[in-house]
Amino acid sequence: MDNWLETKNLQVHFVSAAGVVFREGKVLMIRSERRGWEFPGGVVEQGEAILDGLKREILEESGITAEPECVTGIYQNIVKKKGYGPLEGMDLPTTVNMVFRCRYVGGTETVTEESLETGWFTPEEAMGMISMGYVKKSLTDALALNGQTCFATFKKRDKTMEFVGEQTL
Repeated sequence: MDNWLETKNLQVHFVSAAGVVFREGKVLMIRSERRGWEFPGGVVEQGEAILDGLKREILEESGITAEPECVTGIYQNIVKKKGYGPLEGMDLPTTVNMVFRCRYVGGTETVTEESLETGWFTPEEAMGMISMGYVKKSLTDALALNGQTCFATFKKRDKTMEFVGEQTL
């Protein structure tokens, strides 16, 4: 019998979706206060379809409308993290991050409440700007676009990150 059935503790994970949006050979990036440069994305809300959440997050964080083309990676953080802001003092569930390669549809890059800066950068520039390991990995996987999806598991604690497994599907 599964342990969660015995303990009545349901398995809970945040599901997040991020988009590596391409336009004319450049990649859309946002800079957030907590994570630095990254791709627009965030937690899919309860009752929301994953692709709808992806499009909503891209638009909310950057002012850009994008259309997903394919999943390029699934990245799972298997360590709970400390809450911040109104969730301070709580341990947050683990996260499953789905990254999609997307094409630009319309809009103008805009700074929002969730982004300090937005812009289009060459893949090389973007790679040099990213400080988080799984975000760099997700850009590498999105650029490869070889018809396969990368699945990587990592442990992120505060500012350290350790990849503990990787497989191409």
